Amino acid sequence: MTSRTYAQIECSLTNSKKMRGLSEHAARWAYLCVHLSDYCTYTGLFRYPAVIWAHDAQVNPDGLADVTSELSNAGLIQYDPDEEFIRIVGWFYKRSGPDNPNRVDSIIADLSALSGVNDQMFCNSAAELTCASVKRSLRWKADSPAREQLYQSLRTFLNETYQDYGDGFISCLTAELSNAPATVSHEISAFFQPLALAAREPSPNPSGTLTPILQEHETRRDEDETKMKLNLDENETALSSSGFNERSSPLVNLSDMQRKQVNPTRAVLQSNLVQATRNT
Repeated sequence: MTSRTYAQIECSLTNSKKMRGLSEHAARWAYLCVHLSDYCTYTGLFRYPAVIWAHDAQVNPDGLADVTSELSNAGLIQYDPDEEFIRIVGWFYKRSGPDNPNRVDSIIADLSALSGVNDQMFCNSAAELTCASVKRSLRWKADSPAREQLYQSLRTFLNETYQDYGDGFISCLTAELSNAPATVSHEISAFFQPLALAAREPSPNPSGTLTPILQEHETRRDEDETKMKLNLDENETALSSSGFNERSSPLVNLSDMQRKQVNPTRAVLQSNLVQATRNT
């Protein structure tokens, strides 16, 4: 796993409502140390020994639990005290996130190489990487080869993650998409079928070059053809049961039947011939 030699921290971090809402400067400094630590990787998900973190943040080791609890409650991090893994929430949406398919491939490889990480934290990280990468790719040209490469890499990664974590991963991905633009959800549903099935809706047509396995119009066309065939079969059955078929009455056809069913006009009913018939 690649270690960083420098950190990219957005200048707007000091204006973050979550960070400004922390009760003490000790928690704010501890949060900055997470970004600056030598243990931090390009995935934003890494093992940070509590002793080292407390030393870096100049926090009493006994009081580190209070700091991690406040940071977690503020939605800034996820922390597993047993395995000492930490995840920086929103990592891939920041400048630290990948900006091209090759970087995404590298991060996927780093995430896949992790061991001992909490299942929930891994699934959240995979979901965030996917949503952030697709959202960033929407700024690229629709016919860009980079988008096709990105979607292909994410499709493989998502399918493997789904095989390992099942519906738990779908829940994490759905929760991440709840705060994302609808276009991001449409794109991911197009190349990751389990998400579309979980939403119980047909896969949308993506703006990229990749298309769903089964388009909605194909399903409707099949249904229409089936209904048409059933109607024809019913008509043939009805004609056969009524004695109107080619063998028993070759001169009778549907047009004849329709003509026979036409009611007489008012002029015919009032004619002398009809009146004479009635009087007799």
